Amino acid sequence: MFAGQSVQESGMGKSLLKLPAARDIVGRLKPSLGDDLEFLLTQMPEAELALTFNAQRAIHAHHLANFFAYQASHPGLELDGAIGHSMGVVAALVAAGALSVEDSGKFIRARAESFSRACRSFQAPMGLAAVSTENFQDVADELATFPGVKVALHNTVGRGVLGGAMADLEAFKQKARNEDWPVKISLLKVEGPYHTPAFSSCRAELERALASLEIKAPRVPVFMGTSGRMETDPVIIKRLLAEQTDSPERHLEAVRAAYAAGCRNFLEVAHKPQPVTWLADQLKGDDGAAWPGVSALAVKTEDIEG
Repeated sequence: MFAGQSVQESGMGKSLLKLPAARDIVGRLKPSLGDDLEFLLTQMPEAELALTFNAQRAIHAHHLANFFAYQASHPGLELDGAIGHSMGVVAALVAAGALSVEDSGKFIRARAESFSRACRSFQAPMGLAAVSTENFQDVADELATFPGVKVALHNTVGRGVLGGAMADLEAFKQKARNEDWPVKISLLKVEGPYHTPAFSSCRAELERALASLEIKAPRVPVFMGTSGRMETDPVIIKRLLAEQTDSPERHLEAVRAAYAAGCRNFLEVAHKPQPVTWLADQLKGDDGAAWPGVSALAVKTEDIEG
């Protein structure tokens, strides 16, 4: 499992770059992601690292460096599938053998630049709001009266993210407060409402970037949030990577599709693992009972053997 944007943290790669396999991956990504990649991973201050252009480059390098370092210390590791939350799907495609390390860096560079340009073009402050409640779909159903607010990500049964103009998000939050909804809504400090129509201008740019990159049939299925399904066809995968710009992220459905395909042992290797910790609120029935056979392993960078 690979997380999406927002997991960046200043200094998150300090322990990672002590591992030879991780340093090799960062070196392979520098030509596409920039010579400042080590600085991003070890020294860049929090406020700068949070900028879209910096965050996406740093997170992708961090994902791949962690994965390959863990793989080097566990040579018998075999995958049954790969899941990426939002931009993490690019790392998932590398882990599944569908995309080379080098081509993944080229795509993430194009994605980061495109998203950053879109953020600079906004005429009014825009962003995201994290929602936590018993059933996120109940909150999503209330959006009919707020056309400026869209579902950006549906992460678990009770958690999701809304996107739109900050004024609209504030108004929606106030409605929830006024009507005493059993919900927590937190405005996020991000540059824009990713996975909403605000980023539609990015789709054609990413289609052009993808045209020159090779995506192979993955060795194992990739479960993509854009479709919420298991994907193995390179043509469809390319299309979904472009559609991800302005389509809601159906991460809950993707995780459930992995379970339906037989995946039971979920692994995430990171500075601070995130999506693997959501499984208890994803793989459960309407009665709240956990689906059987699931194990979740969160491995922190410092626990990887050099």
